[in-house]
Order: sequence, then structure tokens, then C-alpha cells
Amino acid sequence: MNIGRERRSRRSEDLAMALQYLLSAQRERAGLTHILLCTLDGILLAYDGDRGECEELAAYAPFIARGEGYALDPRRLSGLTVHPFRVGKEDLLLLLRGDELADKIAPVLMASIEGVVRILGS
Repeated sequence: MNIGRERRSRRSEDLAMALQYLLSAQRERAGLTHILLCTLDGILLAYDGDRGECEELAAYAPFIARGEGYALDPRRLSGLTVHPFRVGKEDLLLLLRGDELADKIAPVLMASIEGVVRILGS
């Protein structure tokens, strides 16, 4: 094992592309169907998965994060977890969707949030 080896195979100086690479790698790592980053207003910032479904999930995300998702069809929310966090003064939401998240969620969640903070905080 080469300690000095770069762990990321794809890099970009473009923030949108860097976020896309991060989310794509995390989605693949955990076998997720969707992973997305959005604002508290439901604006999709970055995603990996079906675009239409990610846009729909981003729109629902603020309601779910506030505990107001009770009027939504539960089938639309199956396997979905919503995680609020902050980068600087910006409140964001990270959504993960997959069939079997339980054993994979903590490392993917932490790596994703740390990556977003690193990318947006620079």
C-alpha cells in the first residue's frame, strides 16, 4: 500500500463537478440508488441518480427535515434518509436513498459531509 497515493481518482477545480464526483463515488461505495445535496429551500445543488427523482426528492427534503413530510406518499420516501448540516453559514441537506442503508450509512454520510465541507469551504 502506498501511503502517499492519492485516494481520489477524479478531481476537479470546478465546484459543481467536484461535488458530482464526490456524490458519485459515495453512491457507488454504498450501493445507493440516489444521493443528493440541496438547500433548505429544496434547490438541488448536486446529485447522483435519476435526475427527475433527485429533483423531486430535493423538493420534498425541506418538509421531511422539518418533520412535515406526513402528507407525502410513503412509497415515494421509501429507503430515504435526510441529514441536515452546515457549511459556513449555509444550511444544507444531504439525502441518501438505498434499499439496505443500515450498515453503510454512517461511513458514507460522514465521508459525504466531510467532502462537501472540504469542497465548498475552500
